Amino acid sequence: MKMPNFAELKPWAGLIAGMGAAGLQHQLVSDSIHFDCRYGDYDLLVGLAALLVIAVGGLVSWSSLRAQPDTDSTRRFVAQMSLMATVLFALMVLWGIMAGVILPACLL
Repeated sequence: MKMPNFAELKPWAGLIAGMGAAGLQHQLVSDSIHFDCRYGDYDLLVGLAALLVIAVGGLVSWSSLRAQPDTDSTRRFVAQMSLMATVLFALMVLWGIMAGVILPACLL
């Protein structure tokens, strides 16, 4: 069985990390508030951890973009798309953090 080459996933890193981190942040915060609103205080901590994961994925995609000198490369396009998705996922997490800070969990 051939071992996978993880270097081929570098352009996709921002998209994969962003999607996973934003989805996990949303699920963790919404479930914790639903089952016991006192756990809503961890919204900021979970959000910052998600932003860190998104930033690392974006940096990996950025390094892949810088390594592709050919402007017509498919890997370069995927890296650019991944960087744009990273920004959108970071905005999603930031909006979730702001909502948690503005509206306390046990208020409702």
